[in-house]
Amino acid sequence: MAAKFSSLGVQHMISNKTINAMDVCVFIAAQQNLGRVSTTELAQRLHLSVSNLESILKPLKDHQIVTSRKGPGGGYEIRGDLALITMWDIASVFEPTLTQQGGDEQAIEAADYEWGLEKVIVDTLSQAALSDFVPVQSLQTHVETPVINRFKFKPLATPLLPKAPNSVFQWHMAV
Repeated sequence: MAAKFSSLGVQHMISNKTINAMDVCVFIAAQQNLGRVSTTELAQRLHLSVSNLESILKPLKDHQIVTSRKGPGGGYEIRGDLALITMWDIASVFEPTLTQQGGDEQAIEAADYEWGLEKVIVDTLSQAALSDFVPVQSLQTHVETPVINRFKFKPLATPLLPKAPNSVFQWHMAV
């Protein structure tokens, strides 16, 4: 998925952690209609370690971009409308701007090209919504089978009852 971000022209300008965070959010958004995505599934699908993934998901959760639930049927999901979350909303969690990095000293020392580059990155990522990176078929509603219990287990089949005598006494009466 990082190739999609290189088409924006920003892949080499931001950190790998930010690229991974965008990939994580795109994957979670693509699975949104199928239910929550577990950390294990994210790690396997995106080829990231669980510890690296947790270091990405915790700040995203703290900034209310993703939510999580524990237990059976738990996992992560995107919080809010995918069309209203920009890629800069995700990137800004991990990428400080020049004014945030060092205050006024850093801002004075930064060259004009650094300010211009930062502006291009922020503007480009601000124009790209998370929904722009999610395949259209993923955004369509998913028809779920009816669920009877809260754990989403399928109902058990009715057990077969034998039609034979249950005891010696019943057998004697059947013969």
